[in-house]
Amino acid sequence: MRIRFKFSKQGPVKFVGHLDTMRLFQRAVKVAHIPMAYSQGFSPHSLVYFALPLGVGVSSTGEYMDIITSADIDPVDAMNQLNAVLVDGISILEACEIDEGTESLMSLVQAADYEIMLYPSEGSQVSDTVLISKLEENEELIVLKKGKKGIKPVDIKPLVLEASIEAQEEGIKVNLEALAGSSQNLNPDLFIKALMDGICDIYEIQVTRKELYTLKDEVYVPLSQFGCK
Repeated sequence: MRIRFKFSKQGPVKFVGHLDTMRLFQRAVKVAHIPMAYSQGFSPHSLVYFALPLGVGVSSTGEYMDIITSADIDPVDAMNQLNAVLVDGISILEACEIDEGTESLMSLVQAADYEIMLYPSEGSQVSDTVLISKLEENEELIVLKKGKKGIKPVDIKPLVLEASIEAQEEGIKVNLEALAGSSQNLNPDLFIKALMDGICDIYEIQVTRKELYTLKDEVYVPLSQFGCK
């Protein structure tokens, strides 16, 4: 049986890296006494799969994990059992059984939503209108990226599906929907770097990944709505 969980990762636990997060969940399913299926070979491990690694320091309200169980169980019961043993800051929000034959989580991811709070340096003249103008009037958003052939300029604007910018009392909020996944992926830090280039060199950002999407019938739908029975 394959079960998909949607979970959040917030607070200090956002500084726990992806590999440690995987180990955390592998231990949690054991402690919660969920009947897990295991891989074959000399070093068997529980069959737990994640959608897209989350950067260290990035919060999220829309992460996904699939598990394979050795027996049929109620997905909601499994969610409650895991929530009872998970660390503070990680909480499972939804659970459902996935149809057999559904593609792997990692291969499904094609887009992501981010909420980015931007805090420019004290005395900076940056405003939401300045950033909106740069986003709308520039045909390109150029960043320098290091590849196999060295550092070269790359236009990341084609990776942006939608973006909005608005002033908040404490800073500037940027809502970003961008391509994500194994084929094309936009790091929100790179987007802000390109947006702020030439405007402000010193700033603080806080990033929250809100949701992960796959493409179904030419429409981006949350992973929680794809493949669930």
